[in-house]
Amino acid sequence: MFFERHLENILKCFIPNTTDPNQVLEFIPLCKDYVRKLEVDQFLPPIEVDQKEERDDLSDTGSDFGFDEVFMRHYDLGVLITTLPHLQELHLTYGVKDCGMNFEWNLFNFTHQDCCNLAAALKMCHNLKDGGKQLLEGLADNKALTEFDLRLAEVGEETEYLIHQIMWANREAVRQGALSIPLP
Repeated sequence: MFFERHLENILKCFIPNTTDPNQVLEFIPLCKDYVRKLEVDQFLPPIEVDQKEERDDLSDTGSDFGFDEVFMRHYDLGVLITTLPHLQELHLTYGVKDCGMNFEWNLFNFTHQDCCNLAAALKMCHNLKDGGKQLLEGLADNKALTEFDLRLAEVGEETEYLIHQIMWANREAVRQGALSIPLP
């Protein structure tokens, strides 16, 4: 449990493009046999160097509406997950806790690149428990989801049924919902 918590804290404090990735990689050989569950409740985005801050300190509307074209990618879990052979549970929250007066919407972005990195990492982790029900709990109240593709996922029949129910309840917004059970 100590190794799990320590690794979680390292990941929570990791700032892309600022923190040395070796800080995470050096700890992996020590903890890899003991980590069964990771609960990371924040992933910090890269620190934004605002060049126009000196010119216009009064307005932050550009960041509120997503006009800033900043390279926003969180920590890539691909290397980490492949080196944890006993990992069974993975709980992730992409966002920032306790941001206080420094609140900006871009602190909570989950980019397309983050999604691709997470998908690739999950494909490489073969010991994870079926978390279909937990995934659905998070999707139950989501009215913004327009595309959901689980063709390559190995989900059970009950999970497939529940996913179908969620998609059906949200059918006005759903553009595509691809789901098929892989053949054994």
